[in-house]
Amino acid sequence: MNFDGKSVAVFGDSIAYGSGNDGFGVGEYLEKHLGLKLYKYAVGGARVGFFAEHNWMVEQVQNAIRDGVSPDYIVFNGFTNDCNISEGATHPDVSLGETCQGYAGFDIFGVTRQMPFSRCFEEIICAFMTYFPKAKLLFFRPHNMGRRDDFLQRQYGERAMAICKKWGVATVDLYSESGLNTFIPEQRDLFTNDSYNWGRGDCTHPNALGYELKYMPLIEAKLKSL
Repeated sequence: MNFDGKSVAVFGDSIAYGSGNDGFGVGEYLEKHLGLKLYKYAVGGARVGFFAEHNWMVEQVQNAIRDGVSPDYIVFNGFTNDCNISEGATHPDVSLGETCQGYAGFDIFGVTRQMPFSRCFEEIICAFMTYFPKAKLLFFRPHNMGRRDDFLQRQYGERAMAICKKWGVATVDLYSESGLNTFIPEQRDLFTNDSYNWGRGDCTHPNALGYELKYMPLIEAKLKSL
């Protein structure tokens, strides 16, 4: 596969951004390994849905549309923080919601704070297809994270994968295919960054070894197949 002259836009949260690797994330590896020109919109802490006065990923997509970029590939993640339960809360930061019926009625500039994860995720995918119709899309589901409730990360992850299937979006399921499970202390410490000076890996943010051995081989192989 020849990526000469091709570009990629990366959307998502800290795992896409590279927060555990000094900001060298998925996009930077694609730039380094495949020579893709990078448009980076991912930011640490992003939710797919509304939280802390932001529609985080929706705003990323809106910014890319306003910037007038025309990527050949779009690589994105999302839900890592939606399924998080913030300190003192009893429910996930963004409710799961229901999958929409059909393919009509979506408007990325009309998204409201009331929309749950599932609706916002579909809004984002629809916007990709509407505003970047020539781009090939790839969603990556993150690894099994020891700092997320086991049931919730499976529930949100499976919903994201089901929505991608509905819309015909290619996926990489790192949860089930990478072998990275940070409930296991040895894997936690070897493959994730000590972001909080705990003297151990934080379970969530891949370090260089985590990206290079667990994330990028699968993401790059899938991208080459599109």
